[in-house]
Amino acid sequence: LGRYDKAQEYQEKALAIRKEMGEKEGEAASYGNLGTLFRSLGRYDKAQEYQEKALAIRIEICDKEGEAASYGNLGALFESLGRYDKAQEYQEKALAIRIEMGNRKGQAVSYANLGTLFGWLGEHDEAFRYFDAALLITKSIGCRRTEAIIYGKLAVLFFSSGKFLKGDDYLKKARGIRMKLGDRGGEAEDYRNLGVISFQRGEYTKAQEYLEKALGIHLKMGHRAEEALEYSYIATQIMVDSKMLRGHRQDVVVKKEAIIRGLHQSKR
Repeated sequence: LGRYDKAQEYQEKALAIRKEMGEKEGEAASYGNLGTLFRSLGRYDKAQEYQEKALAIRIEICDKEGEAASYGNLGALFESLGRYDKAQEYQEKALAIRIEMGNRKGQAVSYANLGTLFGWLGEHDEAFRYFDAALLITKSIGCRRTEAIIYGKLAVLFFSSGKFLKGDDYLKKARGIRMKLGDRGGEAEDYRNLGVISFQRGEYTKAQEYLEKALGIHLKMGHRAEEALEYSYIATQIMVDSKMLRGHRQDVVVKKEAIIRGLHQSKR
């Protein structure tokens, strides 16, 4: 939480300076950054307030790219709040501007955001349509990192549709790209998704294996103890819930202690 407090402090200082100087574009950027920060903290009322301030300024100064970004941020916020009608409205506004501006990468992001949204709504055919459009663009412009993100999102959608083989295939594609790019954080996210999906399929040993791989990456990257412990908790919880281990809870305790020891050793 301390890091967020510092981030807020510096963003507010930047905002004050930009307002004093009359630097409207920078002021909008600061409002947008603060909105994103408050969303991360779950303070959705403040997040909406700041994102709407950013949007208003960007409309005023005719910053179309910034306007699209604000619509996208507000769309993501409303999705978090479960207000899917508003989320769709704002994501479609972002997409329309990016098409008008010829921003191909931005279009891919908007298509992927809409795909995720329709996935939440259970409208899988529509979700696949948007993801296919996003994937077509990312391949044409050679944006491999975004391509990997879309593969990961498609994998989740396939699994939620009960198409496990297709889901496995797309997760492997995402992981392959991320490993080539050295995107360790993304690779860990894919391992985590594989772990959760394996758990849902009743493959508890495999779930544990994937989640521990995710944990190992986070430890090597020097992530905060709380983040790494969250992964160890997930791995341990899977073992606790597993029918195979219901009579062996001491094994679970020992395993968790080993994970925590590894965490503390990595911090030295």
